Amino acid sequence: MTHPPTAPPASPPGGQAATAHAPWPAPATPPAATPPAPPEPPRRSAFAEGAAQLRAAARTEPGRLRIVGAAVAGLLLLFGALTFYEITDRADAARTVEDSSQPLSADAAEIYRSLADANTTAAVGFLAGADEDPAVRERYERDIDNAARLLASAAAHSSDSASARQYIETLTEELPFYTGLVETARTNNRQGLPLGGAYLRYADQRMQDTLLTAAEELYELETRRFESDLAQARDRPWLALGAGTLALAALAWAQRRHYLRTNRVFNPGLVAATAAAAVLLVWLAGAHVMARGALSDADENAAQSLSALNGAWTEALKARGDESMTLVTRGAGSEFEDSYTTHMDALAAERGGLLPRAGELAEDAEGRTPVDAAVAATEEWQERHSVARELETAGAYDDAVEAVIGVERPEESTGESFDRVDASLAEAVEHEQREFTRAAADGHGALGGLTAGAVLLALLAALGTVLGIARRLSEYR
Repeated sequence: MTHPPTAPPASPPGGQAATAHAPWPAPATPPAATPPAPPEPPRRSAFAEGAAQLRAAARTEPGRLRIVGAAVAGLLLLFGALTFYEITDRADAARTVEDSSQPLSADAAEIYRSLADANTTAAVGFLAGADEDPAVRERYERDIDNAARLLASAAAHSSDSASARQYIETLTEELPFYTGLVETARTNNRQGLPLGGAYLRYADQRMQDTLLTAAEELYELETRRFESDLAQARDRPWLALGAGTLALAALAWAQRRHYLRTNRVFNPGLVAATAAAAVLLVWLAGAHVMARGALSDADENAAQSLSALNGAWTEALKARGDESMTLVTRGAGSEFEDSYTTHMDALAAERGGLLPRAGELAEDAEGRTPVDAAVAATEEWQERHSVARELETAGAYDDAVEAVIGVERPEESTGESFDRVDASLAEAVEHEQREFTRAAADGHGALGGLTAGAVLLALLAALGTVLGIARRLSEYR
């Protein structure tokens, strides 16, 4: 019997295909990696970009023209700005000298003189006793009132100086105390009490040690400030002069460059710019020379004369005070007589004396005449003082007092000689003050209008440069 061949079923039971020997599917190939983009080049700074553009522009003639025009115009504007700044500074300093620092120095000197004269007059009135001349009393009160008024004015103008305020406060506080001592001395003296002399000596000591010391410090402070302002006003404007010279040199180079490239002699815009810059430079130099000359004249002629005259006036007042105090103390020691000799030597010594120096510094007859009169009166004063000293040494005290204050014969007293010295020095100071004010005003006036002119001419020069370069650029269009 024959059996049919058997074959494996086509599929496993349940209709599922056999998978025992089926191969695994091949893994999918990953896509190729994209290479990273190259990094962007770093962005150049604005300066680098500008430099690159400038280099690119410099390779062409129009670009070079623009660079030349910008550089020359910038130099011209710098010239105008420096001229405006430096001349404004010099003009302000000159105005300060004329209106503030020198008048304040003169006021400080007058404060000192008023106090010294009040002290001298108080001693003269004390010597006269009950026979005191009302004019002497009026002079004392006028000196005190004048000092108080000037102190109030100085206080109003010294807000920027702590040292000046300190000196003024000292003077303001001490002045009433001093006048109180003088009034006490005067009252005791009229009553015939010897205590009056002690009060007056104490008042004189306070005046010498405190009031006059502070007044002298104030005067020296204001004088230093005045000298500083004067030096600032006379400073040369080097920056502006240098910028102007450089601007003119740049304009000359630009025009030569224009000529070599075009064979044209003139560029109207550049010629106009050169003319404006040259006018400004000449104006600047000339105005400064005139201002410096006037301010130097104010310093070397008037200010130095004023310094010598103020010093001489001070020494005369001190000598007169010592002369009177010698009699107030009735010869008790040689302190005041020695001080008188010292101050008189400083006033009238042939070598180093302030009066001879003031005479040398006087520039005209109007200035020398009062100084010569002061010299003659000082010589007479010294002769009369010698007579008074001989009388006192001989024991003739009343005659010595008469020789000094001149109650009965004032025309023969040392007081009359001193008054002529005082009046002559006042006249000389007034003359030199006028001369200083005139010269300082001339110095300030020489700079007038230059600041506005500098701005206008610099702008015109820069505009001319721009227009001149623009005309050349139009030829490339």
